Amino acid sequence: MEKTIHNVVVFGGGSAGFLSALALKVKMPALNVVVVHSTTIPIIGVGEATTAWIPWFLHQYLELNREQFYEETQPIWKLGIKFIWGDSSQSHFNYPFVTHLADKLSVLSKSTAYYCLDSTTESSLYSLLMEQYKSPCFRRENGDFVVDERFGYHIENVSFVSYLERRATEIGIKIIDKPVVNIEVAENGYIRQLKFDDGTMQAGDLFVDCSGFRSALLGDILQEPFCSFASSLFCDSAVTGTWMRDDAINPFTTAQTMQSGWCWQIDLPDKVNRGYVYSSAFINDDDALQEMKRHNPLMSDEHSLIRFKSGRHQRFWVNNVVAVGNASGFVEPLESTGLHMIGETIKFVCDVLIDSDQQPTPALINLANRAIAQKWDDIRDFLSIHFKFNRRVESEFWQHCWHQTDIGDAEAIVDFFQHNGPSSIGQILLRPNSVFGYNGYLNLLMGQRVATKYQCHNDTLDLDRWRQIQNYFTKQCTNALSIHEAIQVVKERKCQWLTS
Repeated sequence: MEKTIHNVVVFGGGSAGFLSALALKVKMPALNVVVVHSTTIPIIGVGEATTAWIPWFLHQYLELNREQFYEETQPIWKLGIKFIWGDSSQSHFNYPFVTHLADKLSVLSKSTAYYCLDSTTESSLYSLLMEQYKSPCFRRENGDFVVDERFGYHIENVSFVSYLERRATEIGIKIIDKPVVNIEVAENGYIRQLKFDDGTMQAGDLFVDCSGFRSALLGDILQEPFCSFASSLFCDSAVTGTWMRDDAINPFTTAQTMQSGWCWQIDLPDKVNRGYVYSSAFINDDDALQEMKRHNPLMSDEHSLIRFKSGRHQRFWVNNVVAVGNASGFVEPLESTGLHMIGETIKFVCDVLIDSDQQPTPALINLANRAIAQKWDDIRDFLSIHFKFNRRVESEFWQHCWHQTDIGDAEAIVDFFQHNGPSSIGQILLRPNSVFGYNGYLNLLMGQRVATKYQCHNDTLDLDRWRQIQNYFTKQCTNALSIHEAIQVVKERKCQWLTS
């Protein structure tokens, strides 16, 4: 791009559009940022689950006030994922959002994973909190309350987007609510301006494509090639539903194995959100809905059907267009990476613009494209091992997964684990800036009980020390508040925040 970027047009609202606009304006206040969207195009209004990176992105990077965020969106803490998954002889395994398995504590001779090869249930404080359905809010001896912020969020999408739109307006971001009827492209392939149904125009130096699966600018106009993940991820559909809650709030996302895919559960303050993610090659929509209702008899009659394809565009930044969110890529929602990749992508855009004084060079753009492509591919490989090694249900779909799933670069990590156990040396095999890190891979391989030839021989002193650590975790859990108690403490602003 030759000229300095002063005017940015974000094409599309939703979480991708408003998070992108906020990031650009917060980091570069002099930018003129405009969001163009149409309320006639509905957003996918299901519960959002996030990774543990999102609270940092929202409250530190975007500087969104925690207290205001909690008051207006009423998030529920997500300590991790409860997987009803893997070896059928176990009820479940936990994937808590702490880097516990790959860490080496000073009092132990090896990393934590070596002491948890038989079971990871008591491997961390967060896993025990998940087992006891408790919050990450703790009562100290002096009566104060402290929140351990290593969690993700469950957020109701509509209220979240409304919250983001209000913050955008407050910091001077212009919002245009009009349908776009034409996109004008210059001879050099750059987007020149958007034309609205009333005949008015909106020009820009940089266009951020947040048009969702349509990928109106990057895909439709610029025809950027799409790299399918269909050889690794076979699901392409989801049916979603809700019911009003009358029970305890789960501080985790549940991922439950189904006949032709899996089912999520996202707990919100007043309702439960469920979604069956499945492969249309193995089950039709009606049968998927009936299977979901059998497992969830409380589900209301209202439901939504979503089609998607897993993959990414070859580049997310082409000419003067950057695509963020589903317009750039999408992987099925098993590890809740949607908001994560929105944040990672727009953060890269901000970094490039800041470092280039808003005159991005081809070299910077090329490296940004390379970095985001690596992140998408890392997510694909990590998700693939969920399907390759899940032995809970023996159906046609799951047998296909066992035999046909391409696990890409994760194969080297799996092979290393199968021959050498959970040695931290294996992290050398990770892609740079892996989204999940070595701890994520160990969580999935050990949780699914993937066989390893390594035979553990921990000495007695080490085992005694490990039991003392586990006792410490158990004691800490006694000081943790229930979800409802913690919500009240936060509402009354009585707590301190321990940021990660």
